[in-house]
Amino acid sequence: MEKPTDGLSKADIEIRPHHLLSTVCTLGGVECPLLDRERIDYILEQVGSNATLRIKLVSDADEISYFRNISPEDYENMVTQEIFNRKRDLDILQKLGLLPGDIRRARYLYDFLFQQIETPWNICAYDTEEWEGCPHAKSGAYEKIRSRGWSAVVYKRDDEDKNKYRKTSIQDIYSGEPLYIRSHHLMCMACSYNGGALNSPRPEDTIYEAILRIQENPDIEITLVEGCCVLCDPCDGYDTKTTRCVHGGGLIRDYKKDLDIFQKLGLMPGATMKAREIFDLLFEKIPSTRDVCAYGDGIVTANEWRICGSPEGNEAYRRTIESGMFPE
Repeated sequence: MEKPTDGLSKADIEIRPHHLLSTVCTLGGVECPLLDRERIDYILEQVGSNATLRIKLVSDADEISYFRNISPEDYENMVTQEIFNRKRDLDILQKLGLLPGDIRRARYLYDFLFQQIETPWNICAYDTEEWEGCPHAKSGAYEKIRSRGWSAVVYKRDDEDKNKYRKTSIQDIYSGEPLYIRSHHLMCMACSYNGGALNSPRPEDTIYEAILRIQENPDIEITLVEGCCVLCDPCDGYDTKTTRCVHGGGLIRDYKKDLDIFQKLGLMPGATMKAREIFDLLFEKIPSTRDVCAYGDGIVTANEWRICGSPEGNEAYRRTIESGMFPE
């Protein structure tokens, strides 16, 4: 099997953090003075067609020469615009909780950018003399695009495509065996079932259909996998070309959940068991979502490592343990 090379450790393009604002303001109808239009158009073309695009944020802010190596003439000839741009870069990185060299997918970057930065004022321009900055900072161009959300900038999967893949996913669930399910989705199924309260499909996955299938046949075999599985196909965050997830940080935390569950169950990817047996083992070895979905300690170390549910554990999961996944 040839190993894919489209993971988050490699970048497709490099941009400076303040260029994120440049692209948004340009979409908002102004000509950004900080970046040439050809480069802006290239970035927008890339992110507008590929939500999985891996962007590396670069900055020279930590490459400033030691003061003994700088002459008075060097200070006199400094390009003040570059000093301003370094501050812009650091302001944006700080608000996003990132560092120079960090790589994120396009959808995550613009989505989080709009969450964390409401306006370019006090980033791209100030009231301070000699720091007046960009004349468009108060134009509303950035805010206009921000109000429409990340999909105004980055490619978003349309409903027609999602519905097509939903039909395929449901067909696979009801006609195929074994069911290929990523390990942490066992816990998602248990939380969604909520002790029997789940009574309708969900638009972004086929968890409901998978629950009905295993309840109809508790002896159906499930093969546990890492990464996106048959339940992911209809999700707006699932990219059909790369099979990658483009939700927050590529939901890298879910890959940890997968492996945490394999470890706690004493299994490896590819393990195949009957549905009833695998849920019995799950509930025996993992009595609370805190053990996996809250990393065991309930501590959020970064935005990308957010906790799913309560730090103390999801009550819906507990209710399903009490009721069981297979009603008599």
